[in-house]
Amino acid sequence: MINDLDGFCTRLNISKDDWNRANISLDSLNLILQKHADNTAHLNEAAEFLAKMLQKCPQVHSVRWRIKDPEHLAEKIIRKRMSGVKKYLEINENNYSELVTDLVGVRVLHLFKYEWLDIHGYILNYWTPLEGIKAYIREGDEASVVKSYEQNKCEVETHPSGYRSIHYIISTQPTIKKIISEIQVRTIFEEAWSEIDHRVRYPNFSNHKLLSYFLTIFNKIAGNADEMGTFVKELTAEINVHEARIAQVKASQEEHLSKIEELASALSNEKEQHKSMSENLRQLQLEVRDLRETAQLSGEHLYAERFLKGNPVLSNLDSVAGLGLSHSMMLGLGLSPSTLSVMDALGAMSFETRKISGLGSASSLGEAALDNDQGVDLGEYKFLSNDSDN
Repeated sequence: MINDLDGFCTRLNISKDDWNRANISLDSLNLILQKHADNTAHLNEAAEFLAKMLQKCPQVHSVRWRIKDPEHLAEKIIRKRMSGVKKYLEINENNYSELVTDLVGVRVLHLFKYEWLDIHGYILNYWTPLEGIKAYIREGDEASVVKSYEQNKCEVETHPSGYRSIHYIISTQPTIKKIISEIQVRTIFEEAWSEIDHRVRYPNFSNHKLLSYFLTIFNKIAGNADEMGTFVKELTAEINVHEARIAQVKASQEEHLSKIEELASALSNEKEQHKSMSENLRQLQLEVRDLRETAQLSGEHLYAERFLKGNPVLSNLDSVAGLGLSHSMMLGLGLSPSTLSVMDALGAMSFETRKISGLGSASSLGEAALDNDQGVDLGEYKFLSNDSDN
């Protein structure tokens, strides 16, 4: 309720001329304000419900709401009537809640500029706007952002103060009475600038040039902060992709290293097996060499055997050796000691030759000697060989 009109106009920087141009009585204005005060509790419940619904959107950082303050409602009605807005010229306590669309105001805040599109889809999925969706931009904003607003059927409007926000006018009906609400979607940086701008400008510095100049600079900084926020977010995504690729390459390298280790281990085992095979081959070569030497020795003995059998002189000597005659008897036959030594050697060679060639136990040369008519029988041979003194 407005009890002191002069004090009210002073607080809200409304001149007498502005009041007169608004052409509304204080009583009519108070009736509207009284009705609004009576509905405040009901409006609060509707705002809380709306805020809870909007907070469920994953891209929403936070949600704020407010019920329009009575003095700000009165100021809005006066300024709209001053500006000649037609619907406000017929406002009263019965229709004000339908004409003033921001009695319930809900602000949806998000971190990154591009997230507005997900929130936009969420809102349209639950409510049908009563009016066209308005996207307020600052002159010089990114063309890509403006284009995204236009592509999604938003009415783009450049705000003279650099205000940025997307406005939806919707209605909710928790009871039989319909409640019109305004949803404002903006980034946290846009919200910070808007709050500071409103706190500094109103009600006394709305047209202060120096203050407006620095608030405009502040607005540009807030816009740049939004762009920087989007940039670092996109940079994070690129880094994640890059690190994922690095991790993939490392995993591939580890896989290759594991295979290399397996192959190295297999080669090492094969090397050990090869070493064993080489040793076996060396042993085989030694055996072959020994076999060759043995075969050569055997060949030499066979040659000696053939030589002995084919030589008539040696055959006669072998006959004598085969008979086992003693040295004394041979000396009696007139053989010299050197001749006897040669006969002993040939007799030994003849014996070895028979062993190697697999001859029988009896000497073929000795048998040949028995066939000679020399008057020596086997019994005397055995006697002489056992007793050399007789």
